[in-house]
Amino acid sequence: MVRPLRPPVRTLQNGAAWIWQIHSGPWRWCRIYHESGYTPDGVTHRDYGPLSRMDHHEMSPDEKPRRSPTGRSVLYVAESLMTALGEVFGEVFGEAEEARVCPNYRVAILKPRVPIHVLDLRLQGAAMRIGALPSLATAPYPRDETQAWARAIYEDQPVAGTKVRGIYYDAAYSNGGALALWDTTGDVVGVSVRGIRQDFALSDPRMWPRVQGEANDVLRMPASLVARRSCPLCS
Repeated sequence: MVRPLRPPVRTLQNGAAWIWQIHSGPWRWCRIYHESGYTPDGVTHRDYGPLSRMDHHEMSPDEKPRRSPTGRSVLYVAESLMTALGEVFGEVFGEAEEARVCPNYRVAILKPRVPIHVLDLRLQGAAMRIGALPSLATAPYPRDETQAWARAIYEDQPVAGTKVRGIYYDAAYSNGGALALWDTTGDVVGVSVRGIRQDFALSDPRMWPRVQGEANDVLRMPASLVARRSCPLCS
């Protein structure tokens, strides 16, 4: 049984920080995204919300998502391809019990241009220190409840002497590390190797065997290629 998540008691304090810094491994951090006019590349932040678990967008008077009037934006990044697959397809296709991958799904390898401080929720006891629960990022709480915590963290800045620009948390579908980055446009960039941008379609023959291996063998989530007409996001 999941323990109820209480609303944040403002003003939040006693948080711990973690720093996302430039890494050496090409697959250390990545983002899977569905290419469209709204998301033309892997570093485009979303200013429309709140939609997802750790969105910090302001709540509108009618409690419906909208473009942030103050420019708040979010970018979700995973520490591995496996974690990214679990988060994206576990969220979108959870009821279908299958990862249906259309040609518009891509994976971009990302890195921070500058060190980015975030609130560390993976550290033992970190969530309790700010009055939250360790299950904040993993349990099936209503989105409006987790988003209220994201707004409180963003607005209260609970780490003394440090401005946090997001949250480092356990991904719900894989337990791997994930980042919800707030207002970091320009400070997150794509990785290039020997002049080649590391941004590939999941259906690319160079990528698809790895995608299938991670999804089927590790996540136990069957993965299949589908045409755009069969993709809910394309249609």
